[in-house]
Amino acid sequence: MPFHMPVPESQPVDLFTELRRLATDAGRGDWPAVAAFLGGLRSLDDLAVACGQIEDKLDDQVLERVPYGDPAWALAHTILGVRTVLRGWKIRGTGWARSVTRQQWAGFHEHLNRAEQILIEVTAREPRAGYAWLERMIICRGISLGHDEARRRYDRLSAHHPFAYIAGYHLVQQLQPKWGGSWEKVSEFGAELLRTAPAGSLGLLTVLAGHMERFHACDSDAEGTALLRAPAVVAQIHQVADQTVRHPAFQGGYRFHTAHDYFAMLFSLIGDHAAAAPHFRALAGRRTPLWASYFDNPGTAYANLRDRALARG
Repeated sequence: MPFHMPVPESQPVDLFTELRRLATDAGRGDWPAVAAFLGGLRSLDDLAVACGQIEDKLDDQVLERVPYGDPAWALAHTILGVRTVLRGWKIRGTGWARSVTRQQWAGFHEHLNRAEQILIEVTAREPRAGYAWLERMIICRGISLGHDEARRRYDRLSAHHPFAYIAGYHLVQQLQPKWGGSWEKVSEFGAELLRTAPAGSLGLLTVLAGHMERFHACDSDAEGTALLRAPAVVAQIHQVADQTVRHPAFQGGYRFHTAHDYFAMLFSLIGDHAAAAPHFRALAGRRTPLWASYFDNPGTAYANLRDRALARG
């Protein structure tokens, strides 16, 4: 069997020069430069990616000093809430629930509830603050507020930022069996998006996220692959491709690589390596963190599937 050199992971700051500059500005505490850049982003998906590069680089005091009435107030206080959540997760750790101590749970919930109060104020004063609603969706899952509340928050976000991929992705997380949902609910949400999302919408990638989550939850790769190769699933994958990366209205923005990641993975897993090849070419040897969500050895998996696809397509 040929040896495939594992492909290292690329972060958004590795892929987009302007995000490297943003991270540098945040690292030296230049909030005006950070706020000016973030304020120029019109897509919630782009904003979420950009903020993900700086949330751990800003001081709470810098964010707290931004006064209400400042154009960047909602954003500053949303990032403050996100930082509070991140500290909560550090206390909890990433282990299974059974390995978390009572003291860790208490610290985790204290931080999430504190963040929720910060973000309630943001969304009450600025209902259009999609990034705040997005973080409230994540908190909803963390403090077990249930599916109805998660959907309410998704709908409030979508009223101003319709069909954002990142919002749909987090609703898919909530709807899974591991959070008290079912794969039927995930499928129903995917079908809803296919009926309602306009051509070119990033939100349609959420359908693919549902399929990859189902694959990853299976007891074996063989079981997961069999589910992906069902004719109805294959048809959906092609339908999403036709409405996103193959459509002239598609604008990937900072999710360009995410979109091609999904199709490179899924077309490879269903055995259509020729269809996967254009997506590996678009990725140009870059592997984003998405691969680590679904493969135990993501760098090797990427290399194996890429080389097979390029040999056939």
